[in-house]
Amino acid sequence: MRGARIATTLIFFAVGWVYAAWATRIPAIKDELSLSSGEFGLAVLGLEGGAVIGLPLGGWLTARIGSPSALRSGFAVFPPALFATAVAPGLGALALALGVMACATSIVDVAMNAQGVELERRLARPVLSRLHAGHPLGLALGGLVGTAAAAAGIGVEWHFAAIAAAGMAAALLATRFLVREKRLEGRAFARPSGRLLALGALAFCAFLLDGAAFNWSAVHMREVREASAGLAAAAFTVFAFALALGRLPGDALVERLGRARVVQLGGAVAAVGALVAIVAPSAVLSLTGWALLGLGLAPLAPTILGAAPASAGVPPGVAIAAVTTVGYLGSFTGPPLIGALAEASSLSLALGLLVLVGAALVAAGRLTEPRKSPRPGRRPSPRRCSWRGRPG
Repeated sequence: MRGARIATTLIFFAVGWVYAAWATRIPAIKDELSLSSGEFGLAVLGLEGGAVIGLPLGGWLTARIGSPSALRSGFAVFPPALFATAVAPGLGALALALGVMACATSIVDVAMNAQGVELERRLARPVLSRLHAGHPLGLALGGLVGTAAAAAGIGVEWHFAAIAAAGMAAALLATRFLVREKRLEGRAFARPSGRLLALGALAFCAFLLDGAAFNWSAVHMREVREASAGLAAAAFTVFAFALALGRLPGDALVERLGRARVVQLGGAVAAVGALVAIVAPSAVLSLTGWALLGLGLAPLAPTILGAAPASAGVPPGVAIAAVTTVGYLGSFTGPPLIGALAEASSLSLALGLLVLVGAALVAAGRLTEPRKSPRPGRRPSPRRCSWRGRPG
């Protein structure tokens, strides 16, 4: 079981490692194609379309062929699609490459979380947050490479080719050590409704914060703080390191405080961090804000996704896909929305949306708590009895 945990953590790492290359070189790609903030926001819409297609596909693949095979399928496409973004000749080609990359990433996302849920089931304790820590660690180390590549003036094509090759090799090797889930009967798709929809709304907020930080932190430092290319890329790297560190105690926090309080605490810290990043008078203090945002975000995704399998009578991968489908709408509509708001006002004012979203998580975090069972000795109502016996 230890080998499977290490392998799953490596897969989370590989996803972050590959995606960090894109995030750190956004300013270079944006400049090379001469895209305005609004046009770049349109390109990111390709991510949304690909993600929406890939999430139910990931749930279906995971339910039908298991998470190890689904992961191999996703990683056959994800890293090569990264390289395609580097050689895209214009806005349309960039949006298409991002769409393919997002579709493959969604398949990987569902499958690796389903593997984590299976490991939690076998170990009978939370481990998903520590597994998720591999993702921001990959983002951070990949961010360091991207920062160095940007500062040294290395071409995006060469940078992306090397990152894609290393990420694909590591992930495909790791899938050989994963466990196979018990085959569960049930639907291969689940429409987000009821408790799944509530969890999806929380995921929407958390993923919107993630997507905004991934896509706009470096641009904010470059255009608003007038930082160098290397320092601009460092904003993303600092954010990713904070995200990795914050996820290490996530499982213990869930056991000690409960899911609702962890989500509320994370939302509060994220809101404060976003505010500091926006209003700080210097680049160094702005970096501190992006780090605080990363710490606040750290426990949110694993805490929310970890609640999904107990919320519906469908296989874990399908439940995760349903929640993540709603969540990814936040991840990939947030950045274009910020781009549109920046066109109408300023980037700093547009990023104020992150403060509001963090506050919304504080207000709605209680939705992660399971339904309360009837008090001992009290007979359930007929309506409650007819609820298909699904766990709350």
